[in-house]
Amino acid sequence: MEFSVLFRAVNRGTRFRRISHISQITIRRWLAAVRKYPALLVRTAGKGYMGRKDLTGKDFFGDKERFAELLNIVLYGGKRIIRAKELVPIVRRYPSFTGKAEKERDIFMKDTGQNICYGLELETESDYSMPERVMVYDSCELELQIKEICRGRQEKQKQEGQGTQSYREKKSRLEGEDFLLPVVTIVLYLGVNHWEGKRRLSELYRAPENIRDLLNGNFPDYGYQLIEADFVEADGFRTDLKEFFQAMQCRNDKNGLGKLLKTESFQRLKEDTAWAIAVYLDKKQLMDKMEKEGMPMCKALAELMEDKRLEGEKQGVKKGEIEGRKKGKKEERLFIISKMLQEGMDSEVIKKVTNCSQAELAAAGRQ
Repeated sequence: MEFSVLFRAVNRGTRFRRISHISQITIRRWLAAVRKYPALLVRTAGKGYMGRKDLTGKDFFGDKERFAELLNIVLYGGKRIIRAKELVPIVRRYPSFTGKAEKERDIFMKDTGQNICYGLELETESDYSMPERVMVYDSCELELQIKEICRGRQEKQKQEGQGTQSYREKKSRLEGEDFLLPVVTIVLYLGVNHWEGKRRLSELYRAPENIRDLLNGNFPDYGYQLIEADFVEADGFRTDLKEFFQAMQCRNDKNGLGKLLKTESFQRLKEDTAWAIAVYLDKKQLMDKMEKEGMPMCKALAELMEDKRLEGEKQGVKKGEIEGRKKGKKEERLFIISKMLQEGMDSEVIKKVTNCSQAELAAAGRQ
């Protein structure tokens, strides 16, 4: 059963967005994500298939256990530095330089145990300006921290009846005892094969090599940590990220994917994991079966693969029948030409009557 649902954007006052034709499963998953990240409430309105992928990724990788394990493996070599219970999800929107829209983080969490902020950007296509984009995100986050510190100090001074700030205080905004939280941004590439975008800001510059060498450490640069779904070591994960990355690495391997689906771990996948795999496998028919028929992913994919096999067999039989009919007609034609030759009819007359080629006439003569 499908619905047409109208939701209020809680963080936008009286603005409304309409989301049409989404199933019960999608609504439950969507609302679960909204409870975690209220800013996602209207993010996918009007975006269709890509919007569904966008929301699913934020919901799946925004889970604290998955987020902590992913970053522990990528950043800390598997050591349990980040703990799920110490993570606090934060919705972050930054002003855009163009003034047309806000820049929004895909997933952003504060580690209250280590006092570090982590951003995770989910990409399905290579972004050649990614170093600049990450730098802007991180800079905007640090600017927000400075504003919060400055605002807190102003409120404290006001409560204590202190005078206005000096010129130095207004210009600096920070004092000697103030510190900012580090911001680490990771890019997770969920597309096929390798990421083609730039990894460092310096790769975007058109500068002579001799100038780069002379500037050495003074050359402005900025980078980010990259994870490629097709090449990550899937067996190193303990959570269902293992199954997710295993499935991603079989996107172009039908036999390998079929074997995975028969394993015990895939047979007992959680609903949100199975849905995330289906979405990022880019199989719309699979998602339709799971949504409209309420079918588990493994069963739905097995049915689709069987349907394709039967369709292939059907096409093969049909092709064989067509080829058989063609062969039969050819043999019948050669038989008629052969009989005409045996009756002593002139070759030119036969060619004119039957419209046959010289090769066909020669083949009939050999029968």
